[in-house]
Amino acid sequence: MKKTALLLLLALAVLVLLNGCCMNCYPTYPTVTPQQCNLIVTAGNDVWGTIYINGQSTGQYIDYQTKPTVTIHGVPCNQAISVWITDVCGYQSHTETVFASPGQNTLYFAYW
Repeated sequence: MKKTALLLLLALAVLVLLNGCCMNCYPTYPTVTPQQCNLIVTAGNDVWGTIYINGQSTGQYIDYQTKPTVTIHGVPCNQAISVWITDVCGYQSHTETVFASPGQNTLYFAYW
């Protein structure tokens, strides 16, 4: 009986040594905060319509006379994005490409 108890106590001690002192401890991982990228688009003369990014409508309308600057939140970070504008008749402007870095990014859409 003593031999079994001693063997059981030794096994428990080895188990504690292998697992550490804390049975309910979890490893800590650094908190990863998602990077936020915003794009400020400014319209030049005769530029108006809905802004598209990578083929998707942003739902943001820009007009050089009434709303010449639009901020688009949550654009893809750390990559090149394609931006164009589509007018109310469905005509698409030329495409501008900008590399979006974390924080504020700007694009001057100088012409249609």
